[in-house]
Amino acid sequence: MTSRKVKIESRNEQFTSKIKSEITLEVPADDNEFLSKEMRTHGYDVLELMERCDHLDSLYLTFTGELPNKAQKKLLNSLAIFLMNLGPRHASSRAAANAGIGRTDVNHILPIGIMAMGGAYGGSKEVEMAMRFIKKHYANDAANVATQQLAQVKDPSIGDWLVAPGFGTDYRGQSPFLLAAKSKLLALAPQSGYLAWCQDFTQALPEKEHCGWRLAGLVAGTLLDLNIPPRAGAGLFQLLASPGALAHGLQFANKPLTDIPFLKDEDYEITS
Repeated sequence: MTSRKVKIESRNEQFTSKIKSEITLEVPADDNEFLSKEMRTHGYDVLELMERCDHLDSLYLTFTGELPNKAQKKLLNSLAIFLMNLGPRHASSRAAANAGIGRTDVNHILPIGIMAMGGAYGGSKEVEMAMRFIKKHYANDAANVATQQLAQVKDPSIGDWLVAPGFGTDYRGQSPFLLAAKSKLLALAPQSGYLAWCQDFTQALPEKEHCGWRLAGLVAGTLLDLNIPPRAGAGLFQLLASPGALAHGLQFANKPLTDIPFLKDEDYEITS
């Protein structure tokens, strides 16, 4: 065995001495620079926002740097209500419920639910991927894009047909509730916006195969119409959907273990 000397060199990087924020301005207190006497979000005094605005105004301001106009506010409000409770079958709710009934410390129920919300199938990662897909193809004819995607991704014999991130089938079908929510969001969205493009895209998918909208596609198109970039879309989906996950977890926090379904022995499949 031979040994060789590794030359160690300094990168000579100069680190900043203070955290720089494009979002927040803190004015230090007169007698203690570690305490604030004034806080501004994108230039707006937080105390004034508390008097004149509501939660969604401040949320939108934090992520975009601007207060929403009336149309944006109505669209964001509808999306927030729609995502507030994804139901007990969603992975985030199931994870939170399992944590609650397993006597997990209540401080950990919400983080567990959010962690289960981050997947590429029905989760926040699919939302991000769908936003990037829509933004990439938005300038192209939606029907042509649908034809190209259908040629590239064949319908599998088992499982859902995922034509593109956010689009395809869900349990080999289309949720009537999701389609009803889509109609309400579409009525509030810009007529030639991203959500409208998604509508044209889904209309070019094979209806007889129940192929069209998935949750992530609806959320993605709506967030893009709200000028939210894909890199923030995944986190905003988690943020808006987290109340329902927490509520489901807390609901089971004091219940007996038998209140959660448990697989029967014959439902297990062990492969070697």
